[in-house]
Amino acid sequence: MVDLNLKLDDEHIYKIAIVGFGPKGLYSLERLLAYFNLATICKPVEIHVFNNSHFFGAGDVYRNDQPRCLIMNYANRNINVWPSENPKPIIHETPDFVTWLSNEGYSNTAALNDFAPRSLVGDYLISCFNALINKLPNNIQVITHVGTVKDVNRSKGNYEVTCRNKEETGELNLLFQKVLFTTGHTSFKSKALNNISVGNKVEFIYPTKEKLNRIGSNSSVAIKGIGLTGIDAILALTEARGGVFQEDNTGSMSYQPSGKEPKIMYPFSRTGLPMVPRNGLPNSPTDLFYFTEEMIENLQRNRPINFRKIVLPLIVKEFYFAFYDILFQKYGQKLLFNMDFELIENQVRLFHKKHPNTMVFNWDKIINPFKDEKIVSNEMLQAYFEFLVHEAQLGEEKSPFMAAVSTWRKISPVFNELYSYGGLDSDSHREFDNYYSGLFNRLAYGSPIKNMKKLMALLKAGLLDFTFAKSATIVENDLKDELHLVTDEELQKVPIDYLVNATIPRAKENGFENELFQNLKQKGLIKEYENKGDSSYKPGCLDINKCGNPIDINGKVNIDFTFYGTPTEGITFDNDTLSRTRNDFASMWAKKVYDEALERERIHEKHEREEHIF
Repeated sequence: MVDLNLKLDDEHIYKIAIVGFGPKGLYSLERLLAYFNLATICKPVEIHVFNNSHFFGAGDVYRNDQPRCLIMNYANRNINVWPSENPKPIIHETPDFVTWLSNEGYSNTAALNDFAPRSLVGDYLISCFNALINKLPNNIQVITHVGTVKDVNRSKGNYEVTCRNKEETGELNLLFQKVLFTTGHTSFKSKALNNISVGNKVEFIYPTKEKLNRIGSNSSVAIKGIGLTGIDAILALTEARGGVFQEDNTGSMSYQPSGKEPKIMYPFSRTGLPMVPRNGLPNSPTDLFYFTEEMIENLQRNRPINFRKIVLPLIVKEFYFAFYDILFQKYGQKLLFNMDFELIENQVRLFHKKHPNTMVFNWDKIINPFKDEKIVSNEMLQAYFEFLVHEAQLGEEKSPFMAAVSTWRKISPVFNELYSYGGLDSDSHREFDNYYSGLFNRLAYGSPIKNMKKLMALLKAGLLDFTFAKSATIVENDLKDELHLVTDEELQKVPIDYLVNATIPRAKENGFENELFQNLKQKGLIKEYENKGDSSYKPGCLDINKCGNPIDINGKVNIDFTFYGTPTEGITFDNDTLSRTRNDFASMWAKKVYDEALERERIHEKHEREEHIF
């Protein structure tokens, strides 16, 4: 590892910055080193990686000092730092996550369909980073900086990166030819608690040990968000504080408190609904029937697309067919596909005449079973939890409900092609971001079944109360500096001691607010993406081309900057994943940087020859 204070000013050194160094930064570094390892570049290269903590490769979300009870919702088999594409990685040993777990003695969590602790994923990511560092080509140095990059300025054809360094006093200013931004969720500022001014609020829960530490054992806590982050917050305040979950021989769980938990926790969200849990098994091999290549090509020719009129009916048909395909099988029958949907509906009508008491596909009930309820009671949620756990344990090959909701995981990669770069009209784009994106995440990308059972146990133990789950708001008493959690129309009201934001900040309209991006925007180096149509929609992300290069205020593409991952969310779709293939700007970026380095070396050698001649 290169000394942090080393600063080389040789003009022949090719200098590259990677700003933000979680998984996406790691993937980018791996590809860049693979290209440079082709051994055709002799001049020295410096790669500076900037991260706001020491957890290089893991970032805050996967840092390895988290409680082990915080587990993934992404099965072990899906996690692999090392790609199979050329050029090959610079190291010979390239274990995927499952292999790494076995090699490191974690065989009890190494099954393909298991969900491992997030901290173990962090260990894996960090170990992969260290493996790369230990095998660097001789002409390449990787220099790490722990701090926050707050600004980038043009300087004599290069870019001066200003980092507020956590290990040194003052600021660090370094020049680079290329800058890659993989800043993750710090790209956006959450607005969830903007209207609350009192101090007893937690804006972001990670790292949980640090952020939730001040919440005492006799506190009442409101938790905004019932998704994956909300579950993490709940478990960090219970199991991570010494509480113990015990599972009996029927599969039910109970909870033994440690005495360090909050007195009561009130989860709440817009819908009040939990995510549908997952069992870890891979998607069924069944193909999509309506999102065919021919259909996609036809839709692409007619961009921008109206989501509700054109795309949503296809999604509902896919859900419908998946549901009845499994239901028919349960009764020894086979549902025959036909592009004429009426012929499928006719088969279903005949089926229900023969089996009048069986379940019926109901789109509205699938997306929100409590739509018409003003208040969702604990008893209603308990029954819904039990239903979800039962269906998830059956899996998509036996449960019509799970077969339907799991369909989105197959549709999502295809939909990404339709969504990206203004594929939806502006009104549809806004509607999808604000409603349907969250809906499909809730249906298809939920927490492991084990976590749902833990919520049920905490509910029975009286530590969770879902009375305010649906559409509650926080009311601040300015005179007494206190907070109240209130349901719509103040039907119920309760005082709370702490408010925790358990949502992940994402690109939303006017959400382009962190210091770095604001500074880049003020200089005109980047601008917000705007989907223009009959109306206009700003999803709160950068305007970029299909290589991740930003388009500046004058409409010019800056090939020296590249953005990858969360900062591109809104112009691309579904970047919040460990996938190496989804919206993979890393490989394109690495190849272009390598090609430019080759060209720079060729020109330099030509100049040297000419100087020698004269």
